[in-house]
Amino acid sequence: MRVLMLNRYSDEFADYGRYLDHTAHQVSYVTVTDHVPMIPPQRGHIETVGSFKDPDPVLTAAERCHRAAGPFDAVLALSEFDLLTGARVRELLGVPGPDVHATLLVRDKTVMKEAVARAGLRIPRYATVRSADDVTAFARSCAGPVVVKPRTGAASVGVVVVKDASDPLPDLSGGAQDEGYEVEEFLDGPIWHVDGLRHQGGSVFRLASRYLGTCHGFTLGEPLGSVVAHDAEADAVADFADRCLDALGLAEGPYHLEVIQHPDGLAFLEVGARVGGGEIPFVLHEVYGIDLFQEWIRVLLGEAPVGIPASGPDPQLYAGFLMLPEPEGHTLLSRTSMLGRVPHLYAEELPQPGHHFDGSGGYEAILGRFRFRGPSAKDVEQAILETIASYHYELAGDH
Repeated sequence: MRVLMLNRYSDEFADYGRYLDHTAHQVSYVTVTDHVPMIPPQRGHIETVGSFKDPDPVLTAAERCHRAAGPFDAVLALSEFDLLTGARVRELLGVPGPDVHATLLVRDKTVMKEAVARAGLRIPRYATVRSADDVTAFARSCAGPVVVKPRTGAASVGVVVVKDASDPLPDLSGGAQDEGYEVEEFLDGPIWHVDGLRHQGGSVFRLASRYLGTCHGFTLGEPLGSVVAHDAEADAVADFADRCLDALGLAEGPYHLEVIQHPDGLAFLEVGARVGGGEIPFVLHEVYGIDLFQEWIRVLLGEAPVGIPASGPDPQLYAGFLMLPEPEGHTLLSRTSMLGRVPHLYAEELPQPGHHFDGSGGYEAILGRFRFRGPSAKDVEQAILETIASYHYELAGDH
């Protein structure tokens, strides 16, 4: 097959030679310059762009690839931030695969909520907003806090919780001005994430986990953990997630879907049509033997997944993770390894002493990443809490 890869990264996740046989397929690239040395020598045409922030140069580069090495049978874009750009490239070049309409169902928070609600599934009350006055009007109609989100945002970037209409309101004139924002009611209850793979319209793999903390709290400096569950609650959450995915028409590929366990029943929060972030892909691979990136590429190329156990994830295996956020503006003086100190902790990724946290992000920008496996969800949760309490580190602030 002739494949066009759209890539914005230059780290280990962009080593596509691990996932895609460049001798069996002719793989061309639109990529960033720093990534070029990672591309296998048996490749098609390469076009480089300065960044993927603006999709227009990517579209222009894709057209040049098309003229040099096309027509393409598939366009792959494995970053959530590039799903819409990939859809636009498919439409521009006439390549099969998810178009813009199908992609908006799993990228635009208002479009996805509308589709889920039409299927009779619960969602938070929401509205599209473009100004602080719009947020105020919506907040006055709610009994409690509201949450403001960029409509096509990811990883809780730009998310603001407004306690009530008298709270200071966010400035909506900046980063997400073109795409707009949505505001939704804040629903109390534990938040779950369901990670899995869809093929031919159904989930061939799924795993439900309960967050310890929240993704929004992580952006505010709080620890974020997660514990896999294998019980009736987890089954109900996973079944609900499948109904949401049916409503969204996601037939092929991985997903990371979040659900609120509200006292009045389960409610859809949002979905990403991609592999979950943070430690999720590592836990899935190391504990359950599932490489969702590999399987994602298989199904996008029209192949059947091969690394998925027919019986699903082993119900005797419990896993989890913990991430400690970046202490921006500080330098790490020292930290203590937790391996061998906390039961059920099997892997950790720690920055080196001397690392300066400058807010630029990246894998080393996290103060600590920890992965766990144990005989029960309770054991894994206890290990996570013990790690939070016991992890010792020293920081120096900017002067």
